[in-house]
Amino acid sequence: MDKLSAPSPELIARIQREVDFNDRLMGSTVHERAGIKAISLYSIHELFMLLHNPYPQIDLQRLEHWMRTVIKDEELADRIKTVICQPDSDLEKLLHIRDLVGERLKQCSQQHG
Repeated sequence: MDKLSAPSPELIARIQREVDFNDRLMGSTVHERAGIKAISLYSIHELFMLLHNPYPQIDLQRLEHWMRTVIKDEELADRIKTVICQPDSDLEKLLHIRDLVGERLKQCSQQHG
């Protein structure tokens, strides 16, 4: 896949902020003994951290919608949609999405600081 284009200053600001309670994204992790643990995600950074867990769980359609409507990163949302349409397992899809989100966060930190 091609690299994501450089984000605008406005997009960087949206990516680096936390969203309101009503705009949060829900995810979860699976723990061996504790079972499923629900997690509220208020930022792309928190999403990235969730995706680094061994067994992250997130509704991929909601993730794409959240990225498009709350974060307003159309390009990243389009890439996520492309990944979702692949015949890979959900875990493989989440790993691809983790890499895309990590790339976007890296771009923002390089341009901002």
